Amino acid sequence: MKKTETIKILGVIAAAYPNMKEITEIQINVWHESLKDLEAKPVQIAVQQYILEGTFPPSVAEIRKRAIAITRPELPDATTAYGEVLQAIKKFGYHRESEAMETLSPAARRTAKAMGWREMCHSEKPDVTRGQFLKMYEAVLEREQTAALLPEGMKQEIEQIRDITLQLSERLSLPE
Repeated sequence: MKKTETIKILGVIAAAYPNMKEITEIQINVWHESLKDLEAKPVQIAVQQYILEGTFPPSVAEIRKRAIAITRPELPDATTAYGEVLQAIKKFGYHRESEAMETLSPAARRTAKAMGWREMCHSEKPDVTRGQFLKMYEAVLEREQTAALLPEGMKQEIEQIRDITLQLSERLSLPE
């Protein structure tokens, strides 16, 4: 998104909320830095949606969440994802795990791998397995949604910090 588009977005917000204070250069810069990796159209739609629902001016986070939700495909809920797993178990069993995994949506696949495909197939307590899957799937979705909210540059910076921290901790734990 271009800075001029950010300024227009803030103008629309200011027009919709007449009690809002005058927009400053700092606000423009904060909003632009936070939204510049997104396309303008989903941000515009997110602002329009918010204006129709919100009685107070939105935060950057509220608009960013909405804009990303607009651009991301609809993810199956936990129950639907578990249904995918059951179908794959019936069709492929534990012997054809890789084929079964290909039929699952990405989040269901990650959850099934984390739980262990063989263990899920051979579970003697399907109600317990179902409960564990539903809970774990929700955690996977939440982690993915949180990651999706971060701009790509910030994700890279976080990864670099983690790498440096890991390297330092490995150096400190090595015997001399």
